[in-house]
Amino acid sequence: MVGHVFKVTLYKKLLGMVSRYTLNEIATKYEHIPYAGKNPTRCGCVMRSTHGLPCACELSKYIVSSIPLEIIHIFWQRFSFSDQGLCEAEVTITEEIETISK
Repeated sequence: MVGHVFKVTLYKKLLGMVSRYTLNEIATKYEHIPYAGKNPTRCGCVMRSTHGLPCACELSKYIVSSIPLEIIHIFWQRFSFSDQGLCEAEVTITEEIETISK
């Protein structure tokens, strides 16, 4: 159970913001931390250079904190199509025709 709580904390900032595929890819690289550590030579940084996702040596910085969304390439981030915060004003064609005729 402790491991589950740890994983939730680790991915807290990513949940709902990236796909499950992305989370799985990051989790796979996270498992390589004991081998690669903070050494880019051992890591190879292939995931960072090819996919724009954090590699094992980069993930080693986040062992005790959450992985920030900013280190994930925009391609892997989910977009929100919500209209929340947009202007509520609606323009009808009738108003447009009146404006043109004036």
